[in-house]
Amino acid sequence: MKSVLTLLGALVLLNGYSSNLQLSQPLCYYEDDQAYAVFNISWDNAWKNDRNQDAAWVFFKTSSADETRHIRVAAQGHQVVEVFAPSESEGFTIKTPADQAGLFIQPQGPIRGHVSMTVKIALLSRDFDGLNAHANHLTAHGVEMVYIPEGSFYIGDESKAAIEHGGLYAPNTRDGEPGLLQITSEQELSVGSEADLHYQNPRGYSGDQAGPIPAAFPKGFAGFYMMKYELRAGQYVKFLNFLTESQRSARIVHEHPAYQESGGSIEFVDGQFSTAYPNKPAYFVGWADAMAFADWAGLRPMTELEFAKAARGAEKPESEDFPWSTTSKLQMQRLPNANGELEMRNGLNEAELSDDTRHYFGASPYWVMDLAGSLWERTISIGHPRGRAFTGQHVDGKLSPEGMADVAEWPSGAEDEGGFGFRGGGFYGYNRMYHTYNPFSPVAYRPYGGWAGGDRTKAYGTRLVRSAP
Repeated sequence: MKSVLTLLGALVLLNGYSSNLQLSQPLCYYEDDQAYAVFNISWDNAWKNDRNQDAAWVFFKTSSADETRHIRVAAQGHQVVEVFAPSESEGFTIKTPADQAGLFIQPQGPIRGHVSMTVKIALLSRDFDGLNAHANHLTAHGVEMVYIPEGSFYIGDESKAAIEHGGLYAPNTRDGEPGLLQITSEQELSVGSEADLHYQNPRGYSGDQAGPIPAAFPKGFAGFYMMKYELRAGQYVKFLNFLTESQRSARIVHEHPAYQESGGSIEFVDGQFSTAYPNKPAYFVGWADAMAFADWAGLRPMTELEFAKAARGAEKPESEDFPWSTTSKLQMQRLPNANGELEMRNGLNEAELSDDTRHYFGASPYWVMDLAGSLWERTISIGHPRGRAFTGQHVDGKLSPEGMADVAEWPSGAEDEGGFGFRGGGFYGYNRMYHTYNPFSPVAYRPYGGWAGGDRTKAYGTRLVRSAP
C-alpha cells in the first residue's frame, strides 16, 4: 500500500445567490493503489419532485507553483459516507459521465430544503502520475445544476410579434397559419417556408434561415443538466486564480475600459483576483472567456433549443409566454440591487420558491433561475453553419497554454465566424428606458438568435450545461 498523500486542498466555495453551495477542504489519500478524496458538501433549497431535481456538479483540480491539473474521477467506487441533513432523507445518488471529468451528486428521493453530507470520491489514480505529492494541493469545485428531463416540448410562437422578432414557427400547420412545433425526439429538422420550422430575419440578426438542423445537434429532447444560475463573479474569480500567468492574461475582464464604470467588482490585488460581490452575475465575460470556463469546469455551451426547453417545460405554452409561464412581467420580484446582485424584494427568499410562486422569482418550470431579466443568455445558434455543426461535445478540463478552450467544434467567438447568438434579454441598469425584449424577453423572441457580435460588455452573461450521463 502506498503511503498517505498529503494533498490538502484549500477550501473552495462557489456560493449560489441563496443556495450557498459549499465544499469543504478535501483529504486525499490512497487505499490499495486507489486514490480517494473525502470532503463535506452542502447546499440550501435542494429539491427532488415528480418533475425534476437539482444537483451539484463536482470536479477536482490540483495546483502547485508549476502547474494546475484537472483530476478525473473513477468510473465507480464513490460513496455517500454520512447524510447529516435532512435526517429523514432517502439518500443521494452519485452519477459519473463516461468522460469522468467530474460527477453529479443529487437527491435520490423526494426532498426540499437544506442538504449536507460527507462523501468519499474515487479519483482516477493515474492522473496523479508525475506529481510531487508534497507540493500539490487538491481542491474540489462545485456548480449548482438543474436536471432537465428527457421529453417532448414546444418551440416557437404563433403570434405576429414573436415572428417579427425572429421567433421560430412551424409553417405547415393544417390551417396554413404559423404554429408551434413539438420536438418529440433528437431527429433532424428541416428549415424553410415548406419545412419543419422557419423564422424571419427582419433585422439581419436572427440567422441564415438555412438547414437542416442535424440529428446530432442537441435539441433539448434528451436529458441534460443546466446551471441553476448564471455564472457569477465569485466563480469567475476562482477560475482566474487557477490559471497560469499566460492563460489568465487572455481571460482578464476587469481591465476593460468600461468595466469599472459599469459597476464591475473583480480586481487584482497582491497577486490574486478577488471580488467584493461574489454573487453578482459575471458580466464583461466574452464568449472565449465563457468557453474557457466551460472547458475548465467540464461543461459545455447550451443550444438555443435547449434554452427553450429549460424555459418552457413540457406543456403547450401560451403565446408571448415568459420563462415563468405567464404572459406578464409585472409581478417579478427578483431584480438587481445597487451592487448589481440579484435579490428578492418584499422579504421573499428562495426557500419559498414553488410552482405557485415562480412568477415572483422568475423561475422556469424546472426552477432554473433568471432565464430572462438578468443578462443575455449566449446559446449555440441554429441560424449559422458553425452552430448547426455543434454536437454537444464535452471537454477534458484542460485549457491551451494561451487560455483557450481546445474544442474544435465549439464556435470560437470571432464575430466573423459566428455560430452562437443571444436569448432572454439583458439588464443594462436602471438609468434607461426598456422595451419589448429588454430586460425581460418572452421565450420565443430571438431578435439576436443568430448574431455573434458584442463580446465583453455589461449585459451579456454565461450559463452552461452538461448532457445527462
